[in-house]
Amino acid sequence: MDYKGVEICCPRCQDDLAWSGSTGEKLVCQGCQADYPVICDIPDLRIFDDPYISLQDDRNKGRGLADAAADYDLAGLIDHYYDSTKVVTPQQAAMYKRGLLAAGGRAAAALEAWEQAANLAPPGRLLEIGCGTGPLLVSASQRGYRCVGVDIAFRWLIVGRKRLEEAGVDAPLICACAEALPFPDGQFDRVVLDSVIEHVRDQDAVLAHCKRMSAPHAAMYLATPNRFSIGPDPHTGFPAGSLYPAALTAALVKRQGGIPPRRQLLTVFSLRKKLEQAGYSAIRIFLPDVPAA
Repeated sequence: MDYKGVEICCPRCQDDLAWSGSTGEKLVCQGCQADYPVICDIPDLRIFDDPYISLQDDRNKGRGLADAAADYDLAGLIDHYYDSTKVVTPQQAAMYKRGLLAAGGRAAAALEAWEQAANLAPPGRLLEIGCGTGPLLVSASQRGYRCVGVDIAFRWLIVGRKRLEEAGVDAPLICACAEALPFPDGQFDRVVLDSVIEHVRDQDAVLAHCKRMSAPHAAMYLATPNRFSIGPDPHTGFPAGSLYPAALTAALVKRQGGIPPRRQLLTVFSLRKKLEQAGYSAIRIFLPDVPAA
């Protein structure tokens, strides 16, 4: 079925979806009969929970953010989110907010670097997996891409919609799992995973989906923290934190009162191997410049 200009399908069996309910409040698969709610005009096509919150709690938090969104700008809505998220310490909330507000410049620079490295045809259809609050969707739309954003966190898509609205960008947002993406084969010219692959349950399944959904001669753009980095850990702020054993990272974060990151960090070598196994060729791995923004 067509949803705001993008073809979507059942994430379980890839069969067609159809609107159901008196007001179109859910989608039903015409093959396996699985049904999926549409909440705040965003289809929720997840087949398992966000690792940090249950489906129902995530939906409730998203509804609360949607109700409050008209009263805030993007920065205010982020503050509102963290004020209502007590498991995040004030120190972590401040760090995360800085990152979210600086993400626009970072996303624009990343997209520019990827495009220069790929040297491909003009922009077409772009899918961002793990789009979060949507900074890259804004940059890509401004460069002429027709964008679609997916994230497992429904609450962040509500915040992302605020960012898109402020930027005057109209892009479909869909809640789904990266391991079970609700799109037919060969639909996208670019697939983007920016700081996502380290968080998923099954990295190989995600890369296989990316390859499946890519049109001939498409490109995938991927960024992920290097397991061997000596810089500040992007998830904890600890110097050289990517080198810490997972148990030590968890203990230090818990001592600060926060939630340890759930992740599987990759090296250059392990990333290249996974990309090759997924069928990718012309692989280029490089360290990006630090953008002025």
